[in-house]
Amino acid sequence: MEILLVQPAKDKKHTLNLMPPLGLGYLSSTVRRSHNVKILDCVKERFDINDFKAYIAKNIPDIIGFTVFSCDLESVKKSIKAVKEINPGIITVAGGPHPSGDPHGTIVYLDSLDFVFAGEAEKGFPLFIEQLSRKSDERNFKNIPGLVWKENGSINSNLKIFIENLDTIEFPSWDLLKLGTYKGVPNGVFTKQYPFAPIIVTRGCPYLCTFCSAHNIVGRKLRYRSIDNVIEEIKILYEKYGIKEIHIEDDNFTFDLGFAKEFCNRLIKLGLPLTYSCPNGVRLDRIDIELLSLMKRAGFYNIYVGIESGSPRILKHMKKNLSLEEIAKKVDLIKEAGLEASGYFILGYPEETMEDMEMTISFARSLKLDWAQFATFIPIPGSDIMKDEYVKRVSEAISWSDFFNTDVPFAPRGILREQLKKIQKRAFLRFYFRPWKIINLIKKIRSDNFVFIFRRIISYFC
Repeated sequence: MEILLVQPAKDKKHTLNLMPPLGLGYLSSTVRRSHNVKILDCVKERFDINDFKAYIAKNIPDIIGFTVFSCDLESVKKSIKAVKEINPGIITVAGGPHPSGDPHGTIVYLDSLDFVFAGEAEKGFPLFIEQLSRKSDERNFKNIPGLVWKENGSINSNLKIFIENLDTIEFPSWDLLKLGTYKGVPNGVFTKQYPFAPIIVTRGCPYLCTFCSAHNIVGRKLRYRSIDNVIEEIKILYEKYGIKEIHIEDDNFTFDLGFAKEFCNRLIKLGLPLTYSCPNGVRLDRIDIELLSLMKRAGFYNIYVGIESGSPRILKHMKKNLSLEEIAKKVDLIKEAGLEASGYFILGYPEETMEDMEMTISFARSLKLDWAQFATFIPIPGSDIMKDEYVKRVSEAISWSDFFNTDVPFAPRGILREQLKKIQKRAFLRFYFRPWKIINLIKKIRSDNFVFIFRRIISYFC
């Protein structure tokens, strides 16, 4: 069968983070031995809906799979409509963060969509393709984990499974992802070397942060690849694909300090001239000076941490289980180890007041952070905060196209979205418009990513 896996076209203001679609790379590897698979990244190719439609008309597949974030829903809806106009027989399937958080709502909203996958799909996807290879009257989808589909006017849902032994998952199809073609600022941050590759070392998140829905995708239980397995992948990326930098995209890479330390020791022994980063962030309560020193020796240069708020009241409501004192102490440790420290903050959390947000801005300025990102709160489907009636009600009126952290899709009670945008601008200005910060920023900007950095800055002000 001809299978096309797609990173959908996005609004230009949502193309700041140019990342290889790692999930599609994993799915490709599960079926490419028996089927012809292609990956189309519409963001990298700068495709709009018309470009996508023209591509499909020239390269008609049997199956098209989309990876979907909430802000992609409108684009994917248009894309599926275009696909069905070209050939109604093309089977469409969607997976990723949004479908994992709200599988039923996804298949209802994307009314022309045929199937949804919720959660990890490496086990279910090849079983799904196997059933589609059969005659229509011989297909049985009931034993495919995570699959959701329409049948006789009703919606059927199978239970998710989370793969216990991560070493059984094949490496992503790096050749189909074409890593060398990705430039710019992945995750919206600086990159020391190109080309880079994102990898996953662990899956799962046992934490209960109210604003996050990662557990819908990878489950609560933390699972690890063996260090040998990860080292083998890194060697392939370096030797075969010329990768110079590795981004560990885990939610909890440092959760097990012993594992993380042994991994760094193995990287040191490996001795490759690679740089490393953890752009998805690590928990501040899961690092110590020994680990940070090992990370520095192994080639890590920047540690990203989820701080979220400078208000103790809001941190407690978020269930972060971190104190301001511990945050400051751990940021100091990162700097002591000779690493850059970058903090992620959220403005406009449902329970916040103006005073809480001012506390966050002041706290960010007080920390020894090299970089800070001030995102506005997004009511992510599947997150625990969506149980709040106010959040749920307001979210129903938001356009999916606005579900992006520089678009200010949501504001707390008593605060206008326009006011929140001004607060976000003020946070950016107060943090960065200090002489030493400006000098540092100029030093870090490379000529080949200046445009991306400039667009990132503009996104805070428009």
